[in-house]
Amino acid sequence: MKVSVFGSGSIGLRHLTNLIKLRKKLKISSIFSYDTKDKKKFLGKSKKFTFTQNLRVAAENCDVAFICVPTHLHNQTINKILKYTKCHFYIEKPLSSEIKDCLKTLNKIKKIKKKVGVGYMLVNHPVILEIRSLIKKKAIGKIIFARAECGFYLPNWHPWEDYRKFYMAHKNQGGGVLLDTSHEINYLQRLFGKVKSIQGIVGKFSNLEITSDDLALSILKFKNNIVSHVHLDLLQFEKSRSFKIIGTKGVVEGSLVTNKIKIFYNHKKKAVEKKLNYNFNNIYFTQLRQFWSLIKNKKSNLCTGDEAYHTMQIIEGIRKSNKFGKKISLK
Repeated sequence: MKVSVFGSGSIGLRHLTNLIKLRKKLKISSIFSYDTKDKKKFLGKSKKFTFTQNLRVAAENCDVAFICVPTHLHNQTINKILKYTKCHFYIEKPLSSEIKDCLKTLNKIKKIKKKVGVGYMLVNHPVILEIRSLIKKKAIGKIIFARAECGFYLPNWHPWEDYRKFYMAHKNQGGGVLLDTSHEINYLQRLFGKVKSIQGIVGKFSNLEITSDDLALSILKFKNNIVSHVHLDLLQFEKSRSFKIIGTKGVVEGSLVTNKIKIFYNHKKKAVEKKLNYNFNNIYFTQLRQFWSLIKNKKSNLCTGDEAYHTMQIIEGIRKSNKFGKKISLK
């Protein structure tokens, strides 16, 4: 099996490193790394993979392609690869910087009967899996409301580089908080199903030297009438990634930074606390194993192309709501 990683930024390098480590287990015969720029010095010398600046070399006879190029280049890169091979695709989240052409691209891959996995890895985070189990058991009763928050300070995100040069700072490269931290939207979708209406505000509100959005607030109403508030920002000095879910019998709070869960039952005076011992880096190995299960038509918890497309519909809905100043309904 030939596997090629298209794009050698930080996430491309992470996948490349992990694929090399799991090479024997996943039965990979060759690994290619592609980038338009010469990244040999950045990637380091290794006989375990082949670096190329020729897309055709990376694409021909490729069985699995990892799409790790900047977000706005996802669709066009996939279409270029499909000229040379019929392969499975692991696409870094989100599907694209815009919803346009996403469905067309997904349908092309479906037509050749290949699989699509998308890098919304928080659906495989132990805290989210635990919460999903609690909801399924109706531990806190019928769910009424949920709130999810993700906040980072952009200049501290990649401390090794000037944040103004980071793609996250540039709207035309698919940067911005709404796209890049849409994990929160995706895992709420996984927990509660499809969204039927959206109200949102998104834009640049700070003095950061960026053209992309640094704050996105939205109210999502799901088809089962659960209401959710999503707060995303690039402004918080202390990293925040947490949620609160309110039910008829209690409340559950969780942090994806501390891996702690608190459950408050209405009939008890004291909260039940639980800490999950987990190394976040392991989630990327989980993603790879889940993707290989998907390829082999085995049970997989990975985010699929269809699920990620609905996430794009929600993102587009937030943008439209902000633009027109009204609630947006999804079909």
